[in-house]
Amino acid sequence: MSLEQLKRDFDRDGYVVLRGFLSRDELEELRVRAAGCLSEARRSEEYPGVVKNLNGIDPWFEDQLQRGKQAELISALLEAELEPASAGCFERIPGESSGIRPHIDAIGRRRRGATAWIALDRADRENGCLFYVKGTHRQDLPSVVGLEGFGTESEGAVAVEVEPGDATIHNSRTVHWSEANRSERPRQAITYFYWAASCEGDAATDNV
Repeated sequence: MSLEQLKRDFDRDGYVVLRGFLSRDELEELRVRAAGCLSEARRSEEYPGVVKNLNGIDPWFEDQLQRGKQAELISALLEAELEPASAGCFERIPGESSGIRPHIDAIGRRRRGATAWIALDRADRENGCLFYVKGTHRQDLPSVVGLEGFGTESEGAVAVEVEPGDATIHNSRTVHWSEANRSERPRQAITYFYWAASCEGDAATDNV
């Protein structure tokens, strides 16, 4: 897909899906680096599958956050210079009872940004794939986890099922969530979050 088409889709829907974003070798390196960080990281009780600031654990993630190929693409989609914020790992744990409720990543005065979400495993409805609601990036929604009125039956809601190495990029104002992993299969993804450099305010909280 051309950059022009990606930009049209991103502006219209608030997200794009990039099939085969990583090569096999790139995917394997990402998996190895992520595993090394996860062995060192602390996990919160509320979100045990979420590990943020991988770039503070391994300089390789800082380099990827600053110069990875997703950064140039997000800059083009937002039509802005970027302020890299954080790299994270988001896991839906097999057999868990709950996921992350609908929310947006924008917070406070910081409304303009985007997240690249890269699948390490197949993600589908059974093991907690992402859901987006098309067009919600054009709404002025509060930054809370548990936005009322959004769910799988909402108009414009899309389950984004992906294979390892696929990626999505979503606007920081796009409503998204992930349900519980009801399978015995893993569902890990790496995220890179960015603000537009002209955007001022507090840090982001993305939980998917």
